[in-house]
Amino acid sequence: MRGILNDWILGLLVAEGIPLLALVYYLEHRRRMYLLEKGCVPVETPERRAERRLCNGLFLMLSGAFVLSMPALAGIFGIEMRPALEQVLAGFLITSAGLSLILGTILLQRARMPLRRPENYESHSIQDMGKGVLWK
Repeated sequence: MRGILNDWILGLLVAEGIPLLALVYYLEHRRRMYLLEKGCVPVETPERRAERRLCNGLFLMLSGAFVLSMPALAGIFGIEMRPALEQVLAGFLITSAGLSLILGTILLQRARMPLRRPENYESHSIQDMGKGVLWK
């Protein structure tokens, strides 16, 4: 019974996940084609790409967390289920892919931000050292 239930859960995730992903790509394609028909050239801004990457990372992370928590959720409903090795590996793989997208997005956004000095810092050249106040 345990193997059948685990296979059913993974099959359900694949059977629902792949069509949902196909629908998202189809809608994105339709949006681009509509813009091209209207004479607009769709330009992918870095902010838009970062937003999409962040949403994909959140989706993957939550999907992986759901796969990992499936035995506990089944226990709530009175179904005895033990996680199989394949289920645990798939859950960790999906969760880590989502986390890597989220962390990558955060790191890329920080790399694009200009370094700022504190507002109370005055910049002085080496010749001016000792003539002014560094901190107000």
